[in-house]
Amino acid sequence: MKSVIERILSNMGLGNIVEALSSENIDWADFHTLLLYILENRIHNINPVDIMKNYKENRFSATASVNQKELLEIDRMLYKVLPGYFSAIELSPVSAIGANSVLAPLDPKITLSTIRNLEVVSDSSMALSIECAHRRRLLKTLRENTEIHLATSHRMLRLQKFSKDSSLTTHFRAFALASAARDTEGLNSFELSSISAHIKTWLDFLIQSLDSGYEAKNISVAISDIRLIEKVVSDKHINREELIRESKNRTFSPFRAYSIDLPDVIDSADNIAITVPELETYIRELQFTEKQIINSLRKEYPMVHFYFDLKRCSGAGYYSGICYTVTARNSAGNQHSLAGGGACDWTKKLLQSKKEHLVTSGFGTEFFSKLFRHNRSVA
Repeated sequence: MKSVIERILSNMGLGNIVEALSSENIDWADFHTLLLYILENRIHNINPVDIMKNYKENRFSATASVNQKELLEIDRMLYKVLPGYFSAIELSPVSAIGANSVLAPLDPKITLSTIRNLEVVSDSSMALSIECAHRRRLLKTLRENTEIHLATSHRMLRLQKFSKDSSLTTHFRAFALASAARDTEGLNSFELSSISAHIKTWLDFLIQSLDSGYEAKNISVAISDIRLIEKVVSDKHINREELIRESKNRTFSPFRAYSIDLPDVIDSADNIAITVPELETYIRELQFTEKQIINSLRKEYPMVHFYFDLKRCSGAGYYSGICYTVTARNSAGNQHSLAGGGACDWTKKLLQSKKEHLVTSGFGTEFFSKLFRHNRSVA
């Protein structure tokens, strides 16, 4: 990217204009005014033929390949099983610029930034979390233990490129949840109870969807503590980005690769032998989680396979503790990830308080509509 910018500036004879415009010497208001003026001048040269050409070639403006009525019906089913204490809100299409890369280490290049100090929402869970923090701050004092529970269905835009045969698209609809509060009971009781409520929402929906023309079988819930792999990364001086790339290979085991005596997955956390003292805290946390919420979920949903994924790398830097993934098999016999969530530290950062706790979750409703509709050609 840097070499491309240098080439452009060299061809135009503009020297160090990027450094000048990126410095703190120009405030945001003046910066926006300058960019708006440049954009207005360029727009004057656009004609109707250019608009049609741009619409045809720009992958971000293409319509979604899904029936909107189906998405609305999925939203209706989700709101039907959602606990009544959740507030359903309609998000703005844009959010504060930098949210995804400042609160979590996400690549800012996947988010469409605007010239008005805003960015198009690329993660509705993040947007809900900012609203949670805003509502928590509106309380008379952050010491008030008022819980905030928000839900939304939102179309997001991400600038990643996907192959033509992929079911993933640059813009897509998903259902998101966020629960925030000040945990006064300790032992992460708020986080665990919220994770349980979020998981139950997704499972209740999947079970209900069987009567509405969808086929989601072999449902599994994988529980992880992302701090375990973060500790391994830190102690072994492992490059995180390289580890995440390696983990996309399903046969890759970080424990085997770095000679750590731990199983990749296990049905019960109680059966994990503590052979690595440095990881004992996180193993105990998983055992506590199993005792507090997973055992009761197993009784309530005997058809669902609950297990512990110790080797999970995805979500490192995004989640801050216990997290989970919900998968199911479609009529084509393929197992897909449908929902995920966990504890995040974003309200701690936004409100500058270590007492703030947050759990976020998301369900790919458009992805589900495409791949889990019965008697539809699926992959």
